Amino acid sequence: MNVKIGHTLLTWDVFRHPENIEQGIRDIAALGYAGTETGGGLYDWWETNRPGQIKRILGEAGIPMVTLFHSGEWTNKAVASDMLERARRWSGAIADLGGEMLMLVPGRRGDVSNDDAKVAAEPFGVDDFRQMADTMNLAGEIAHQAGIDATMHPHWGTAAESRLEIEFLLELLDHRLVGFAPDTGQIAKGGADPIPVMERWANTIRYVHMKDVSPDWEVARRRGVSLRGPEGYAEMGQGVIDFRRMLPILEKAGFSGWLMAELDESKHPGGEAAGLSKQYIEDTLGYRLG
Repeated sequence: MNVKIGHTLLTWDVFRHPENIEQGIRDIAALGYAGTETGGGLYDWWETNRPGQIKRILGEAGIPMVTLFHSGEWTNKAVASDMLERARRWSGAIADLGGEMLMLVPGRRGDVSNDDAKVAAEPFGVDDFRQMADTMNLAGEIAHQAGIDATMHPHWGTAAESRLEIEFLLELLDHRLVGFAPDTGQIAKGGADPIPVMERWANTIRYVHMKDVSPDWEVARRRGVSLRGPEGYAEMGQGVIDFRRMLPILEKAGFSGWLMAELDESKHPGGEAAGLSKQYIEDTLGYRLG
């Protein structure tokens, strides 16, 4: 396949230390990855505290900021205008940073905090999903007006966690405006095999997060873990997901976008963790980086 392979910046503990984004960009480029990704809120931190510096660092590293992800309460009509304003601002930023994609991430389940252990919450209803899809479709229009694309990214601990929730939301979205950005690890953590989900929706896939899940995930899940943290994840090839299974599906669908290696957090330094994933990508998947 004619694909581009990047690595996201979360592995450098950027939520707690946004300043680490600079080292992450430089490590990712040095390892031969072709691009990177971070969150819209983290981009805002840099523009507030170090305006213009992300663009400078990316230019020096020679890679684009392919994506900014946009997470929030898409189910809440009262905040839709704010969500769309952020979509407008971040879409312009993505285009300015040489990127291609605004990633739309459903909001958390119930009142659970992203930094707290997951707790049981009342599932969202049909009207909630319709509201989420409607607002995401509008965000997709905004992204296209800025010259970029938009995708929906499912995530454990959010309104689109289970296979049923993911597929219901995908049924409601207008795929001319919002494509699918599956995350193998997040789908697996939500209780489903990601490969059949990708096969079912292959023609809508425009972006892929390649994330592995550690063999001890089920034990960790029963114990209760935070939505952010190294528990349950692993570098590519160190966990239970066989990424070779997804390649024929993407090839058959004519996929030619980004495969983005991702690890939300690692027990290893960011550069070392990204290097382990690089080794798997080259030795097992057969793609040479850099």
